[in-house]
Amino acid sequence: MRQERAERTRQLLVEAAAASFDTAGYTMTGLGDVTKLSGMSKGALYFHFGSKEQLAEAVLAASREGLREIVGEARRSGDSTVQYLIDLCHALARRVDEDVVFRAGLRLTGDPGLDRAICPSPQGSWVKMVRLLLNRAAGRHQVRVDVPVEVTATLLAAAMTGVEVLARQDRQWLGREVVTRLWQAVLPTLVPPEELRRLHPAGPKTEPEAIPTDAPDAPGAEPESLFPGLPAKGRRYEPTALFLEPDGAGPSF
Repeated sequence: MRQERAERTRQLLVEAAAASFDTAGYTMTGLGDVTKLSGMSKGALYFHFGSKEQLAEAVLAASREGLREIVGEARRSGDSTVQYLIDLCHALARRVDEDVVFRAGLRLTGDPGLDRAICPSPQGSWVKMVRLLLNRAAGRHQVRVDVPVEVTATLLAAAMTGVEVLARQDRQWLGREVVTRLWQAVLPTLVPPEELRRLHPAGPKTEPEAIPTDAPDAPGAEPESLFPGLPAKGRRYEPTALFLEPDGAGPSF
């Protein structure tokens, strides 16, 4: 019971730190902001984290875990590699919109106040993954023979990165319609006509169930989360290196 409460306290601190990093950035966030937002004491914070940098590392680790989940879930796209890439883009946009910890992790990777060795940018891995997927699709004749795969992969990766950056000022950029229109514009020049007919630029036919944010708690239970869209149960996140490798049955890290 005591361990569960400690894990829950740690998760609440990570969520509060993420919310502050997301709105104010790393440099302008103080530990007092985290304790105030989480409702925890400074003693509780220092029991779990010795510094603001350690808090940032925990947020980054949680964000990477979310990325692993997205990569795994998007693999249910059947035998079309292009559809997998479409679904992955939709899942990324949706997760950025709904999950403050995931969103804050992405913001931290570009924050000048943090050492790049602690929070390397995921953009290189994202470009690599798009390139690998398009090359695989080309090998399966799912891409037009006249398409320059390397250039197209770079442009697609840049487009989705741009959507995330623009959404920091206007969250409507993360809407399903934006990503759908992007793919509606790209697909006719990317895939053969017979492939085009079986693709869904709007992403999965059935959207995943939204995580309920107003479900009543069990008697005597603590609130499940400070923020909507976050995992219901606290978990201990350990920093790990991010490496996206779309080979085999699941992602490799």
